[in-house]
Amino acid sequence: MDIYERIARLNQRQKEAVMHMDGPLLILAGAGSGKTRVITMRAAYLIHRGIKPDSILAVTFTNKAAKEMKERVKGMIRKKRNTPVVSTFHSFCLHILRKEIEHIGYKQNFTIYDTSEQVSLVRDILSDIKFHDESFKAENILERISKIKNGFPLQETDDFINPLEKATSLIYPKYLGTMKTLNVLDFDDLLLLTVKLFKEHRDILKKYREEFRYIMIDEYQDTNRVQYDFIRLLAGKGGNICVVGDDDQSIYGWRGADINNILDFEKDFPDTIIVRLEQNYRSFDHILKAANGVIQNNKKRMEKTLTTKRGHGPKVNIFKALDTEDEADWVINRLITIKTEKDLQFDDIAVIYRANTFSRPFEEALRRQRVPYSVVGGTGYFERREIKDLTAYLKIMANPSDDLSLLRAANAPRRGLGTSALDQLSEYAHASGGTLLNTFGRANEISGLSKKAADSANSLFDLIGKYRKMFDKGREMGDSLKQLIEEINYKDYIISLYKTPEASYRRNENIEGLIESVTDYEKKEISPSLLGFLQAMALTDMLEERDEKERRGVTLISLHSSKGLEFPVVFISGVEEDMLPHKKSADSDEGIEEERRLFYVGITRAMKELFITYTEFRAKYGKKRPSAPSRFLEEIPENVVKRLDRFEETDPEEERAYVKKLYAELMAKLDGK
Repeated sequence: MDIYERIARLNQRQKEAVMHMDGPLLILAGAGSGKTRVITMRAAYLIHRGIKPDSILAVTFTNKAAKEMKERVKGMIRKKRNTPVVSTFHSFCLHILRKEIEHIGYKQNFTIYDTSEQVSLVRDILSDIKFHDESFKAENILERISKIKNGFPLQETDDFINPLEKATSLIYPKYLGTMKTLNVLDFDDLLLLTVKLFKEHRDILKKYREEFRYIMIDEYQDTNRVQYDFIRLLAGKGGNICVVGDDDQSIYGWRGADINNILDFEKDFPDTIIVRLEQNYRSFDHILKAANGVIQNNKKRMEKTLTTKRGHGPKVNIFKALDTEDEADWVINRLITIKTEKDLQFDDIAVIYRANTFSRPFEEALRRQRVPYSVVGGTGYFERREIKDLTAYLKIMANPSDDLSLLRAANAPRRGLGTSALDQLSEYAHASGGTLLNTFGRANEISGLSKKAADSANSLFDLIGKYRKMFDKGREMGDSLKQLIEEINYKDYIISLYKTPEASYRRNENIEGLIESVTDYEKKEISPSLLGFLQAMALTDMLEERDEKERRGVTLISLHSSKGLEFPVVFISGVEEDMLPHKKSADSDEGIEEERRLFYVGITRAMKELFITYTEFRAKYGKKRPSAPSRFLEEIPENVVKRLDRFEETDPEEERAYVKKLYAELMAKLDGK
């Protein structure tokens, strides 16, 4: 099928967006309106019209979205070799920094710290400056540092300085200086330093502007101030920039996303063409009317109304439970009934709540009923101890200046380098102005350091040097990692920490998974390198991507995490005052409007049927307290609502017997399989 046949299948507004070529374009893409199809088809159309593929840059937020976009574009163009550059913000900036970072005082072999490594560094700095205020943790300071980097400056007045602000003002410059000394970046630095590079070196900015003539940005409503600056710099004033987004789905203000970026796009880029995508291909009409009824109460938005040709569908069900446990039991009984009556899979059903802390009663109810489920938002693979230990070895090989990774590797497994010995080695390195790794190689020169500790430090120095040479070849890296693990007896060490066979088995599986990841990376890359692998791993980890294949059974998920997903049947629980809207957001119009957008996102996840629940009493601080239904429920048009009694005016005993019968039939089917 050629590009024009594909375009002919689009609705009129989609066609307008796809066939626009030059000048700024704002595509307001309502929920479920086919925005991915539009942006990928637009890229293919530009290529068909003679634009060089490598002069087109498409930027989004996750590796998964970038991969999907790239594959779709590739399937639409004849010459498969040349495709547009499709990347996440952070991957693209990392690509630039790998080439250009020496212009702003870093070495090219920098590595990237994850959150736990940043926390360790902040703790070390707090210890060094003897800061003893225990009213907040290192994590609080790190969160504040991240906000500074994303456009929230320190707040200071003559009369009062918040203790957290005071601590951060002391830590922040030392944090920046130490990171530069270690030649490491954090996730925020990838964008921040690219913007710094562009501002300070206009010749480099000009080079990238000339390279990328057509720029497309997905999920523009989620951009923060630094991403906004990056886009403005790269696109220039009269650039061919197309942004796609939905101001009604801007729900990440708490982490820096600025809704004004999309609302003010016309001001930033004069002569902007606006195309509204309002036809929804996901949900039935009653669900969309509920969503429209809620979101139209926001004043700070660009007008749009979702419509569909799918038909009315069932009304939106609203149920009041007695308390948290009653709510969970009712939801699970109801989803079992729906699954059986409508011949669905448990994978087709999602239970959505305000935050992950509210998953417990649903998990307990699902277990009691033997219903399979998965919770989105657990501990990430790269956060597990064995992965972080082994990654520390890889990081110190790639970046010999990374003292923090060396300190972790030094005791994984233990090798006679206690706290006292490591302190002596660190102090000697600081006094001599050398790296900690080189100090390990000269440990015998340090007076007062025991011979055993010095020999262990020397041995580790030699080990890292040996494997660094092996990894530098960029070949058979998986085998090299396997050999390293065997040489340091790491598996025996990790088994000694986790006594049960089940835990040991899982840890061993994780280690084998890391070896497999290195091997797979090596196979895919034309020029594999240890730095390249660490780069890919860091971005995947920090973006916290969900692997949809790992979801099994009913999905339990928070409202924020549900964005971008869809399910035939959705239950939104706990729709009460102080929870949605959250009490912390109730003091400002902006806060209430973002909470309303969050509810709107939840509603628009539902394809066929939507249930909304709230409770009469909810446990708070160990006591049951009265709760009130959310003000947002009053905004749903009454003509699309079905208010459910506990058993919908049927005899309670009959209803229980009916559910019990359905459950027995379901268990018989499962046992038969």
